[in-house]
Amino acid sequence: MREVWLLTFIEAEIKISTVNTKEAVPTDSRGGLLEAVSKHRTQIMGFAAMWIFIFHVRNEVPVFRGIPVLSVIDIYCVNIGFCGVDIFMFLSGWGLFHAFNKHSLGGFYKRRFRRLVLPLVVEAVAMAVYGKWGVLRFVKAITGWTFLTKNVHDLLWFIPAIAILYLLFPLYRKAFDKASNKYIFTAAVIALWFAAAFAGSLLFDRKDIYLFINRIPVFVTGILAGWLTYNGKKDLSQWTKIVLIVMLVCGVFLQYYVAFKKMPFILQEPRSGFPAYLIGIPVCFAAGIVLRMLDRVTVIQKALTFMGKISLEFYAAQSIYIRILKETIYYSGVPFDDHLYVLVVFALSLGTGYVLYLITTVVSRKMDGEPVFADTRK
Repeated sequence: MREVWLLTFIEAEIKISTVNTKEAVPTDSRGGLLEAVSKHRTQIMGFAAMWIFIFHVRNEVPVFRGIPVLSVIDIYCVNIGFCGVDIFMFLSGWGLFHAFNKHSLGGFYKRRFRRLVLPLVVEAVAMAVYGKWGVLRFVKAITGWTFLTKNVHDLLWFIPAIAILYLLFPLYRKAFDKASNKYIFTAAVIALWFAAAFAGSLLFDRKDIYLFINRIPVFVTGILAGWLTYNGKKDLSQWTKIVLIVMLVCGVFLQYYVAFKKMPFILQEPRSGFPAYLIGIPVCFAAGIVLRMLDRVTVIQKALTFMGKISLEFYAAQSIYIRILKETIYYSGVPFDDHLYVLVVFALSLGTGYVLYLITTVVSRKMDGEPVFADTRK
């Protein structure tokens, strides 16, 4: 009975996701880039979730170490693995613009923040038990106080970071709506961000927080993309497409010099700064094109849809297991196969992430007065 219950829920979720996507964007395979990303937004987030997972576990499992050429490629891929976070930020800004138009301010915050609560609480409890935290230590971590004042790595940094962006978004949206030229406004915001980020790097010794600060430009660029699609734009101009290609090439080379040549950079945490911005956005559009080409490969579409829907919970779960397993098993001197380690972390993260997603979805639907399960017979 439980198995039927879970399978019904999974089938309903995938059907709902597919129907909503098709309603939002036409299925013309010759459609534009914006249309491709809009249609496959959930699947792209699933791709980004897997990219981040591989980046995280690859820090402990060097597959091609010592092998000429392959070892360099392997290390480079590890160094750009966090670009998956930039894809998340880009798509978050994109989706946020649409979500803000559908709900009141209170409804907007309610829907955004209740998705963040459970993963954050579960990780905080797990880390508190494992690290033997006191009550004050737990409160500081879960409220984001430690994130802001000490170290973003104290807990899952992405959730406090995205929560801050959610809080500031309505204010930014007001200014964005008033701007006569959205492109110039976005460019000006990024320029002001750069000046402030550079000044901050001189005044404050908080290298870790730039993991968050460096993602603000890609987030506001995502808001611009959301504005374009909300106003019916389906494709980018030929010049913009050329710019995306140039961005990708420049990002690849810049990341190489930052990672391997230790090129000095004007911002802290340079790998998550402009190189990630230049790589993440073009890769997001490239993923949209590839997924459009694979539109009829249902196995890939359903798998990435599933991963995309539980991406936040999967991200939180892997953070818990990687930290605990790394310290208790992998670095303990106990013999442990690298590939088995990856499979164990993946299986535990996937299962835990799905359970967290189920709980959050059920609670959210009950709060909204919606049926917990959709009718799959329709």
